[in-house]
Amino acid sequence: MDDDDEDFRELFFTECGDLLGDLQEHLVSLQDGVGDAETINAAFRAVHSVKGGAAAFGFDQLIKFAHTFEAVMDLGRSGSLELSEDICQLLLRAGDIMETLIDQARTDTDDEIPNYARVLAELEAYANGGSAPDGVTEEPAPEATPAPEEPSMPETREVRVLFIPGDEFYESGHDIIKVVRAAKEYDLVSAEPIGDIPEIVQFTLDTCPVSWQFKFETDKPIADLKGFFDAYEAASTYELETDDQEPAPEPVAVEVEPKKPKKEVKPAPAADKSKAGDSASKSLRVEIGRVDRLVNLVGEIAITQAALAQRFSESEDAYDAELETTIESLSRQTRDLQESVMAIRAQPVKVVFSRMPRVVRDLCDKLEKKVRLDLEGEQTEVDTTIIEELSEPLVHMLRNSMDHGLETPEERVAAGKPETGVINLKAEHRGERVIITVSDDGAGINRDVVLQKAFEKGLIEQDEKLAPEEIDNLIFHPGFSTAESVSSVSGRGVGMDVVRKKIVELGGRCMLKSEPGKGCVFTIALPLTLAVLDGMTISVGTERFILPLSNVVEATFLRDGDVRKLPDNSRVLARRGQYLRLLSVRNALGVPEGNSPEEMAIIVDTETDGHVALLVDDLVGQRQVVLKSIETNYRRIEGVSGATILGDGRVALILDIPSLVTLPNAGPFKPVEMVH
Repeated sequence: MDDDDEDFRELFFTECGDLLGDLQEHLVSLQDGVGDAETINAAFRAVHSVKGGAAAFGFDQLIKFAHTFEAVMDLGRSGSLELSEDICQLLLRAGDIMETLIDQARTDTDDEIPNYARVLAELEAYANGGSAPDGVTEEPAPEATPAPEEPSMPETREVRVLFIPGDEFYESGHDIIKVVRAAKEYDLVSAEPIGDIPEIVQFTLDTCPVSWQFKFETDKPIADLKGFFDAYEAASTYELETDDQEPAPEPVAVEVEPKKPKKEVKPAPAADKSKAGDSASKSLRVEIGRVDRLVNLVGEIAITQAALAQRFSESEDAYDAELETTIESLSRQTRDLQESVMAIRAQPVKVVFSRMPRVVRDLCDKLEKKVRLDLEGEQTEVDTTIIEELSEPLVHMLRNSMDHGLETPEERVAAGKPETGVINLKAEHRGERVIITVSDDGAGINRDVVLQKAFEKGLIEQDEKLAPEEIDNLIFHPGFSTAESVSSVSGRGVGMDVVRKKIVELGGRCMLKSEPGKGCVFTIALPLTLAVLDGMTISVGTERFILPLSNVVEATFLRDGDVRKLPDNSRVLARRGQYLRLLSVRNALGVPEGNSPEEMAIIVDTETDGHVALLVDDLVGQRQVVLKSIETNYRRIEGVSGATILGDGRVALILDIPSLVTLPNAGPFKPVEMVH
């Protein structure tokens, strides 16, 4: 396969991902009763586009399955078949299988697909005007063998098809050689070109002057041949003739769709788009590596700009008003450039959320539970680096809710609940963070069972007293599981600890709340981006640190009477009728004492433990900084999420507030003289 073919393949698979996401969204709308005729048409076009693209590459099994899928959708859009909730559920499962077929086509594998035979049999039953068959096994049913004496069985017939590629045939990624190869599955005898074949030096991809006369000798139904050529209908027309005089055939000359005017050149294998209008011309697919290089370059520009501003402020020209205005303008433009580049990297979490309904459907089959997954905030945008890492934690949380949280239908009814459980997956922006919650209306955490398991594993002592929240958080311990036995879903203790580890690696936090009998809520707080950050520069001793601006509430000088000492030698800050924990950044990070006393408190929001006051020497100012990974270049440091380069060339650590306040040395601090 040459490079051009490989590029077309990759583009096809990329578009399939978009099409399947659209398909699932449309089918869910139909299942919930909020869809309309256009929703059905859009779902049909998504399946049809996948089939058309598959035909360009000869993915026969995918073509066959998509054709049957499409036939059922066609009955739905014509009104011949009511798309009930059960049928929509079947179509959703068919979408899952089509996704697996696409993955197999991408990796050139042919592993057995669970439920393939059952779903295909049900689709075929509906496509043929019947209802879903009962008791379909997972093994493909053998084809019926006609009795030798049966006179009405189909005989081999000659079928002639005039295939007329449109001007956009090659531009759409099709190849006549692949069409001929695929047609052999339908007993193709010959394929002859019709028309003047141009010399090779005159051949271009924007026209297709040659038509083809196909000759078949087959006993297959005419409908199967029509289905084969229908896959190319967006880029071609055809005329079909047969000498068969049986009543089944339709009119001799068939044009599936009136020939369309010449399209804009688009290098897309899936010719029929599910997005109307000229949206394709308004978007551009770019390799993420190129965007990453652009982000790094803009980051270096930002550092250089900061250094320039620093040098100017320290130079003799600091009072040059015109030069100062130019420096400020450069600063604003650099910031706008950073924000624009980061917007390019942003993606909606829908990219990940769209995979989760399939996870829930598969688990419903395995666990014999009825569960509905509700999605909210799918258009919430977050950095693509974070998007790529979200799938695994979300899958583990859903598996935990499905297996441990939600009850069986019988148990729910006995508890006075609807037999169908509900899981809500939600994303929203909150400050400079994206908050993702997974909540269910199940039984909640059985704390007695958790305590017993924790004792058996030696995590706690038998008489140790723990708060409810501490008991709940034991499930995040590596190797911890309350399952009685190991199954394909749970029991190995490698679920929730993986979630917390992955989220922490992304600079986020994972929290859990449970209410017995009412359910659990898992909350993930993640930074919007791992590239730039709005921060506040502080000084502690001789060092500079960056506090994420989204965590900063206010800054205040300490005065006599503001600080109170507790019996355990820790201190609190009295502020507006409240007492806030007062933590020393110097003690927590082991910073040597400088000449300045710790006389300023920065009040921050820890996201988990409320507001805390951080004791620092001074507040330097606010700035946007470029994040650099400490763990990649050195090692993980507790209380630190990354580093940046300041305008004077010094390296400043970026503080991780939720982690910082848990450090053992962050408590009692050395008394200092208070400011009057």
